This record gives sequence, C-alpha cells and structure tokens, in this order.
Amino acid sequence: MDQEHLQEIAARDQLWSSLRGLLPEIERLAAGELGASEREQQLVQVLARVVVAELRFRAERAEPE
Repeated sequence: MDQEHLQEIAARDQLWSSLRGLLPEIERLAAGELGASEREQQLVQVLARVVVAELRFRAERAEPE
C-alpha cells in the first residue's frame, strides 16, 4: 500500500469514528423517528455526505490502477 492509500484509510476511519457521538440520534432516525428540526435536517445531510464519500471511495478502489 502506498502512503496516499494509507492516508485515505486513516481519514475514513477517523470519519466513521467521529460518527459514534451521533449514534443515539442516528438510531432514532433509523427507527423512523423523523422530525422537521434543523438539527435532524443537518444530521441527514451529514449522513448523506458520508454515504456519498464512501461510495465514491469504493468506486475508485474498484477501478484497476
């Protein structure tokens, strides 16, 4: 593995780790407890960004180098 790949892995690990603090709120959203608060809208946006970043990362890794 090259240095760039190791840095990408470390950044991903750090991102996923930072989401642990939001776990109770994420679990409520996953259970269908949806509201219209600004906080919930922000959380949904953050989760969507994380999913997009993860899918892009996986797509890039799937391509032959």
